[in-house]
Amino acid sequence: MEEHIPEDVGLELWRASRRGVLLVLSGPSGVGKDSVMLELLAKYPKMQKLVTTNSRPKREEEQDGFDYHFVSREEFEKLIAEEAFFEWVEYRGHYRGGQKRHVQEALDSGKDVIWRIDVRGVMNIRAKVKEMFPHSAFVMLAVSDLNILKKRMEERESETQADLEWSVDMAMWEQRQWHHFDFVVHNEENKLDETVSAVANIVEATRMKVVS
Repeated sequence: MEEHIPEDVGLELWRASRRGVLLVLSGPSGVGKDSVMLELLAKYPKMQKLVTTNSRPKREEEQDGFDYHFVSREEFEKLIAEEAFFEWVEYRGHYRGGQKRHVQEALDSGKDVIWRIDVRGVMNIRAKVKEMFPHSAFVMLAVSDLNILKKRMEERESETQADLEWSVDMAMWEQRQWHHFDFVVHNEENKLDETVSAVANIVEATRMKVVS
């Protein structure tokens, strides 16, 4: 059965309303990227996270296709040769990266894709992503007071003092890279709902954007 197109809505507008959007979500350590992403996924069924590909062995508690797409090192290197990735890195002897086709398949099905990535990754992929997916939104999560980030890092209790100081310096540098993003959203203390709503509104605005 064919879906009825409302007479008072133009065909292009109707198509746009069903278009998937790629949301590239980034920001300094401690800014709350995971919290925002998980809340978006919980509130908006149309959204899904980009599951990246990893060449390391799967851990017992991990699920293939949910935590990562697990492949062998040889398979990953074959994908590299086929230019299947936006970007890839080698970390502790294992490859990981985001595949173009996984984004394309989700967007083609009308899903919105959240790609959580670090700031350096954004700097590497932005031009390529914008060329391939004009309806993409690069959003930096930030804070107005960097002491908030320091406090959050201290609460983790997983870093030495030297590591903590390095992390704070890195966070300051990352937040200064705001000009590589389309939008900056402040994720202040106890304002998660407001942050999530702001990011969701950006996705909707990007969906309806006219791209020449």
